[in-house]
Amino acid sequence: MSPSSSGDAAAGRWGEAQREVEDFLLGGERFLRRADVAARAGVGLEQTARLWSALGFPRVPDDVTAFGQADLDALALVEELLGDESLDEAEALAIARTLGQSMARLAEWQANLLRRTIAERGSPDDPDAVVDSVRTLVPLLEKLQAYTWRRHLTVTAGRMMSAISGEPGEDDDGRATLTTVGFADLVGFTALSRAVDADELRSLLERFESVSTDVVSRHGGRIVKTLGDEVLFVCADVAEAVEIAFDLHREVPDDDGRLTLRIGLAHGEVLPRYGDVYGPVVNIASRLTSHARPGTTLLDDELTDAVRDQGLDVELRTVPPLSVRGYKHLKPHVVRRRSS
Repeated sequence: MSPSSSGDAAAGRWGEAQREVEDFLLGGERFLRRADVAARAGVGLEQTARLWSALGFPRVPDDVTAFGQADLDALALVEELLGDESLDEAEALAIARTLGQSMARLAEWQANLLRRTIAERGSPDDPDAVVDSVRTLVPLLEKLQAYTWRRHLTVTAGRMMSAISGEPGEDDDGRATLTTVGFADLVGFTALSRAVDADELRSLLERFESVSTDVVSRHGGRIVKTLGDEVLFVCADVAEAVEIAFDLHREVPDDDGRLTLRIGLAHGEVLPRYGDVYGPVVNIASRLTSHARPGTTLLDDELTDAVRDQGLDVELRTVPPLSVRGYKHLKPHVVRRRSS
């Protein structure tokens, strides 16, 4: 066999492997065009296009056969959601955007995990091995994903029901809720990323994210999102929010001292929406973080008053007022554990 023939055969097998993986992930072959899906589902073509875009998928040309039964089933689920009088199309599209953004990030991580796993098995150039790995690992990830989602939903449902019954807690139905918002930012991350290789940088980021997740959940808080070298978290309990900051400063740094944090905490009403939080309190926490010295935590006036009202055993020190974009007279305080 000539080199060109061998190369053509290899490319052909990789093409077959890709189709096998896609059919496996989508639950079958694709036999419908965009207009066919809309017609069979009884949903307008423009509406299906808006939904597809909201989910974050790239536009598919009208003449491409790219859809199958799973897509029809998904549209049926959307129609069922819209049948609930409490939801309209705008709400359904907002749900789709939130799911799309979350799942896209998760899928990116899982694809990289699959790639590393296949490479470690010593078979990255074997299309059959790749297909076998996908068939083995994806169902396991899917089951774990469903379990984790249900567990998180259990916790969130508990907070929702506590809010309905009048007990303190977070709500996510569009009403403002009283909570403490915190940002934790890695100091000098840009310089650090230039000084270490990709594997070491990945390891440091994984340490930051894993420790942050453990600390925040340990104290009853919730990580809203991770933004590379920064995490945004919320906590309904003032004392626990302060403890989160203390523990992050103590536990995140590595043995070589390359991971140092600055943290800003602000207290007040936020607007929860699809898992994210909005409002001036979020902006203030972010501004405080940007001006905190390495290894310190800055509190806004509202949280400082709450700390004093609760008589927490901490040290508070007033620092000069800040004039930052949108807030001309922030009066921050540094909080520290009281020396024994």
